[in-house]
Amino acid sequence: MSYNVLAIGAHPDDIEFGCFGTLKKHKDQGDNVTLLVMTQSDVKDAHTGKVTRDSNISKNEANKAAKLLDAELILGPFQDTKVPFDSESVKFIENIIKEKEINWIYTHWAGDTHQDHINTLNATMAAARLVKNVLCYEQVPLPRMATTHPVANYYVDITDTIDFKIKGCNAHKSQITKFKEHGFDMINNVETLAKFRGNQCGLKYAEAFNVLKMVHV
Repeated sequence: MSYNVLAIGAHPDDIEFGCFGTLKKHKDQGDNVTLLVMTQSDVKDAHTGKVTRDSNISKNEANKAAKLLDAELILGPFQDTKVPFDSESVKFIENIIKEKEINWIYTHWAGDTHQDHINTLNATMAAARLVKNVLCYEQVPLPRMATTHPVANYYVDITDTIDFKIKGCNAHKSQITKFKEHGFDMINNVETLAKFRGNQCGLKYAEAFNVLKMVHV
C-alpha cells in the first residue's frame, strides 16, 4: 500500500531537521509526500526590530529542499512567532488533509518550548482526527529544548538516507549560518542525534518519533 504523506513544520527547515531522512524513504517506496510549512514571513529581533530571517531567502531555501525530495511544498499564511491554535489554523490543515487524501502525518512533538511548534502540533492533532497515522518528530537539540521529553517509541533506519537528510538541512544555509554564529553546529548536531537514536535501536543512524496513533493495513 502506498501512502499520502503530509509533513508539517512551523518554519522552513523544521521538517528537514526533524524527519527528512524518513521522508526520503517514503519517496523511495513510492509514497506521495507533501511538505506544509505554516509560516512564510520575515523574522525580526524582538528588541531591535532588525530582520534576522528574510522571508524571500527562507522561501527559496524551502523550495530547494522540496525539489531535492521531489515533493510539493505548501507555504501557510501565518506569521513567524504567531502561529495560532484556533479554528483558522485547524481548518487550514484540515483542508489540505482532505484535498490530498492524507493518511500519514508527521508533525512537531510535545515538550518543545517554541510557541509556533506547540501550536502547530495542537492544530495538527485537531485537524487530523480522522487520519490513522500521526507521528511526532523531534528537533535537533537546542538550548530551548525541551520542557518535557516525549518517549521515542518508533525508529526509522536512515543509514542509507543520512547523507540526503544532511543535504536537505544544508539547503537552509541562512539558518545554518545563523546558528553557527551563536556557537551551534547544526549539521554536526543532526548527525550526532541520528547516531544516538541509531545506537538506541541497534542501527548506525535513525530518526526517532513519538507515535500518537498508527494503524497498519
